[in-house]
Amino acid sequence: MSESSLEQQDTGSVSSINSFDPAPTLVSKTITREEALEHASENIDKMGKSKFVDKLLKPAVSKWLTEPILRVLPPEMKHTVHAWCLSHDPMWFNKLSEFIDEDISEWEYTVEVSNRRKDMAFCGMGADILRFYVADLKPLRKGLPEPERREVVNKVRRGVALFADFYDEKMKAMEREAHELVEQERESMEIERSAFTTAFELQNEAIAD
Repeated sequence: MSESSLEQQDTGSVSSINSFDPAPTLVSKTITREEALEHASENIDKMGKSKFVDKLLKPAVSKWLTEPILRVLPPEMKHTVHAWCLSHDPMWFNKLSEFIDEDISEWEYTVEVSNRRKDMAFCGMGADILRFYVADLKPLRKGLPEPERREVVNKVRRGVALFADFYDEKMKAMEREAHELVEQERESMEIERSAFTTAFELQNEAIAD
């Protein structure tokens, strides 16, 4: 085999490290009206009561304000959300206008699903590091004496072991960060729920007075 072809093989093997991520998959999903109502009905029932309450609803509504859910809502609920969006989300006001009078109880749609595995989450930077170790193996193709071959292999083995330790620490840090984000989101939702409940009670008291 010529030297140029060997170089091409080296380039290919090194570059292939960056192709760890499989291509995303297109997946067909179906949403029913019942499923949509589980996400949206509580918020929709509170819309239009007052400008103050409508404004407080925005963070909660933004979590489910998607086309699949909007598509299968009953027409009267679509109109309620449509009116709310006019003041609080113009983009969805325009989008919902396209199908506001549709009355369907089930809708099929397509989503792009990443095939990245959990253990591949750090492969972007990892690919750059492993590239150097692959390059260190190239001298083995030149027929080195056994002591030199052993030295090259041991060097790469030590490097990969260090990288493995570094990778493990990085993954643990990412898991801790993800856990903290979940906790922060939970606390934020509790604060939001408490604030909304308080505001709703104050409004009811004001109406009663």
